[in-house]
Amino acid sequence: MPRSLFGPVVAALSGLAVVTLLAGCSSAAPSTGADGGASGTSIPIVGTWGDQSPRQPYLIFDDDSTVSGNDGCNSLGSTYELSGDTITFSRSTSTMMACIGVDSWLSALSTAVVDGDTMTVRNEKGDTIGTLSKSA
Repeated sequence: MPRSLFGPVVAALSGLAVVTLLAGCSSAAPSTGADGGASGTSIPIVGTWGDQSPRQPYLIFDDDSTVSGNDGCNSLGSTYELSGDTITFSRSTSTMMACIGVDSWLSALSTAVVDGDTMTVRNEKGDTIGTLSKSA
């Protein structure tokens, strides 16, 4: 590997390792129902939201109330709680790479509201910062 790429590659791999470790340190998450939502709900959120193409934002919701994804540049991870149609994310972890020309709006997620196959993502102020569509 050329020396000029060694530092950024090590930084990226270190960041991913930190995200993985921190995700494992989260507190116990609420149980989920068979529908992919939290117990007592009917909103199926488990699965992929967004486009996993390079430089595109997406989130992957697991049935253990963990979520991982990418804002188009940086990997991120969190836990979530579903109440009605609203998803509340715990403080997320993220790598901190600088990518030119990428709108990393997803890294500011705080809550989201699901309406059918559309997830509206909001920041801490409650402002809508973007939307993701449920992947097939």
